[in-house]
Amino acid sequence: MHSVGIDTHLRKQDIQNRKRRAEVDNRPLDLPRLDKKWQAIWHSQSLMRGPEDTAVSGKKMYILPMFPYPSGDLHLGHLRVYTISDVLARFRRMQGYDVMHPIGWDAFGLPAENAAIERGIDPATWTKSNIEKMKKQLEAMNGHWDWHREFATCDPEFYKHTQQLFLLLHEHGLAYQAESLVNYDPIDKTVLANEQVDSNGNSWRSGAKVEKRLLKQWFLKISAFRQQLLSDLDKLSEDGAWPERVLAMQKNWIGKSTGARVKFPVVTYDQKTHSDIKVFTTRPDTLFGVQYLALAASHPIVQGLSKNDPELCAFIDTIPALPQDSKVGYMLPHVRALNPLAYEEDTPGATKASLPIYVAPYVLGDYGDGAVMGVPGHDLRDHSFWKHNRYDEPVRMVIAPSPDGSTITTKDQPYVHAGHLTHHSGPYEGHTTKDANKKIVTLLQSKGLGAPAESWRLRDWLISRQRYWGTPIPIIHCDSCGAVPVPDHDLPVELPAVHSHWEQGKTGNPLAEAHEWVNTSCPKCGNAAKRDTDTMDTFVDSSWYFMRFPDSTNARMPFSPMAADASLPVDIYVGGVEHAILHLLYARFISKFMATTDLWTAGSKSFGEPFKKVLAQGMVHGKTFSDPSTGRFLKPNELDWSNAAMPVISATGKIPAVSFEKMSKSKYNGVDPTTCMDKYGADATRAHILFQAPVSEILEWDEEKISGVTRWLRKIDDHVDSNKNPNATRKEVWDHMNKRIENDKQLWRNVQKTIHNITTSYGSTYALNTVVSDLMSLTNSITMMTTGLRLDSTLLVYCSTIVLLKLMAPIVPAFAEECWTNLSLRTSGDSSIFDESFPETDGTYEMLAPETHHVSIMVNGKLRCVLQLPKPPTHINVKERDMERWVVHEILQTEEGKAKFMGAGKSSVDIRNAKRVIVAKSGKTISFVIQDGAAARQPRKASTAPTGSEKVK
Repeated sequence: MHSVGIDTHLRKQDIQNRKRRAEVDNRPLDLPRLDKKWQAIWHSQSLMRGPEDTAVSGKKMYILPMFPYPSGDLHLGHLRVYTISDVLARFRRMQGYDVMHPIGWDAFGLPAENAAIERGIDPATWTKSNIEKMKKQLEAMNGHWDWHREFATCDPEFYKHTQQLFLLLHEHGLAYQAESLVNYDPIDKTVLANEQVDSNGNSWRSGAKVEKRLLKQWFLKISAFRQQLLSDLDKLSEDGAWPERVLAMQKNWIGKSTGARVKFPVVTYDQKTHSDIKVFTTRPDTLFGVQYLALAASHPIVQGLSKNDPELCAFIDTIPALPQDSKVGYMLPHVRALNPLAYEEDTPGATKASLPIYVAPYVLGDYGDGAVMGVPGHDLRDHSFWKHNRYDEPVRMVIAPSPDGSTITTKDQPYVHAGHLTHHSGPYEGHTTKDANKKIVTLLQSKGLGAPAESWRLRDWLISRQRYWGTPIPIIHCDSCGAVPVPDHDLPVELPAVHSHWEQGKTGNPLAEAHEWVNTSCPKCGNAAKRDTDTMDTFVDSSWYFMRFPDSTNARMPFSPMAADASLPVDIYVGGVEHAILHLLYARFISKFMATTDLWTAGSKSFGEPFKKVLAQGMVHGKTFSDPSTGRFLKPNELDWSNAAMPVISATGKIPAVSFEKMSKSKYNGVDPTTCMDKYGADATRAHILFQAPVSEILEWDEEKISGVTRWLRKIDDHVDSNKNPNATRKEVWDHMNKRIENDKQLWRNVQKTIHNITTSYGSTYALNTVVSDLMSLTNSITMMTTGLRLDSTLLVYCSTIVLLKLMAPIVPAFAEECWTNLSLRTSGDSSIFDESFPETDGTYEMLAPETHHVSIMVNGKLRCVLQLPKPPTHINVKERDMERWVVHEILQTEEGKAKFMGAGKSSVDIRNAKRVIVAKSGKTISFVIQDGAAARQPRKASTAPTGSEKVK
């Protein structure tokens, strides 16, 4: 098309556009209809194309959201995490990456079993029904998933490999069975790991008060990797790969402490002998301040004494119902302890006195040695316990902040910091904490009463669960051979059908009653034997599922080494911060173990870490109404919504208290994302979720604000409908753009800046909320150009709109596809905007910088005016008088410059007579120094000596 032809076409189109803009104002934008239209097209295209090629190119990207538990309904938290991962996956695909973006189902667990008991149906039936429902919800959110990789952890084809993993751990000595005092949930009737018991001693799932029971359980030896799990956190902190708060939670949970293990000899008055009490402490310097010992209920001394002490037994029975910070204690009769420093001659008398021994709820049996040395003067918890039980006895202060031994000024409070030892510390008086620690431990070590030691909070992972709906533990118990692994060719050990159990609504573990399943033969000797009736904690499934996706149909092994080496570790892992400890820690453990096997030989290159980048998104809080007088949460039907902006309580007419709280049924603040998508469309809902808060922050869901997103999309829709393809070739488009004037240049600079900012947000900072705001700004820049549009700017607006649609496509895929079609850019039936490359900057941003700028003109320190002048050319020689001549010339080319700076009037000065010219701020400020008097207004003679000039950077 020749230039004349283009201009003719543009004139006609301009007239048409003006008419159409008036017509489209009332045309509705039906976003839900667009969702259904494009979901059908995408589905058709996927059927024609078939499963995506599983081969990974050199430019691979594995983006994974944490897979959902199939409860039956997606909540807004689900929608947020899957929107984030889908946006990032679509962006990387458009950049040319071979993206793996799979989805699956964390399908085992207690909720399904409890639902089966309530409904009288098999948990498999309930689970599969929920998966079908949630799969439709995921498809409705306009996500692009690798459905050909889909699996559920309850599929025997999957849990066969979970059993293989267990046996591999068992083979390496990392899966073992031991008798242990465990946390038992009396409602769900199963064992809980320590991590699944909250700070009040309640079950994380049922909320029941957890009991302590002695059972034989299966453990995974995560402690064998504890130093790697701790040390490698430093690698995960590089370049902000993992959030700082997640790393801090992991570090605290692993809980490495350095100190000493000290022996306290036991003195008895009942002729019985007891072993020394071993205590781990990080503060040997406070040893002179020990005033009691406290033991856990499970400590061997306590267990032994309880056999003949009914009062002690009664106290132990009350402990599960007490909070862990309870101050109550039971002092053991007839038993005392001695401070190991009591044997030294120069130890003060108070330290040589025998120590009472208490049983205390705050001492944990599975941490350290189940014993604590009580130092009331220098530990808050010990101080509270001592004051509660020995309120009339003084507290001994053995550490002070200053060398002179002065005590702390705060009355009746312990001094918990490092400092200097006081006179109560005998020969160590005046020593610093650091110095005393070393010397005291050296002394104890020489006497055989102590030694340097480490203590870890992290305990081996208890995985046994006395429930049905989980992966069966592939072990057979034989009276002759002991615990025998199930041979690989007999895997999977499938769950038996126990329909009568569900129909009768029974509780407990039905596997123990499935006699035909339990009774089997020993794989070693062939004699009668029994299967293990425990199933695995569901965290075992989620600890390795991400390794299965690259090779999800492999029937022989969990995954091939080739697939693992090509795809692992996961590049971006997206999920809730509530999983920052348990799930991520277990996944790191299993991943590091796998890296020591032949299954993932390349794992050592990434230190066996499973996830390069973790995006921990914040929770979603809902708008919550409560009665200001009682604090009771209100249901929506308890409010009068006549004035939607300010509802009142129907019963009282009062204005309710409004807050944003974690969504829950008890607060009546839940939001069904399906309802929201049906009303506003999936694309608007996705954009609203991203726009309202940074990824890592809490999202306060306010449905009223979604109208801003829909107005933005309507604005783009109207613009696209009014600016169709001008039928020019791309070469003609770009050639025509060479005729830009200032407004055109500013628009294209905005386009280039937006490409840069959004690419950075999508690709590295993950500030997806700013992506939406940048898109809105660019939309405004483009649409403003269509007002009074010059004909030679139409093509520029058209090209800018193309860029805008590509930039926004990952967030609003259906809407972008529709606009792409309306711009007549779908060249064939199956083409898509997602077949296009993501925009890249073209290097014109600096080149298109404005050629003029506002310049402040100063004379003798006073602002005289502001002129629009050209920018100084880069070739001007400052040292000569080129800059002075050029500045004066350009100022005097303007009408205002001629009037004010040629000396023609009373208020005019002649800048040609300036003694000095100063150019500052890259030419945005120009100062002239001119002598006072009439001479300043006379032109300088040719023989006048030249003045100097300066350029200030």
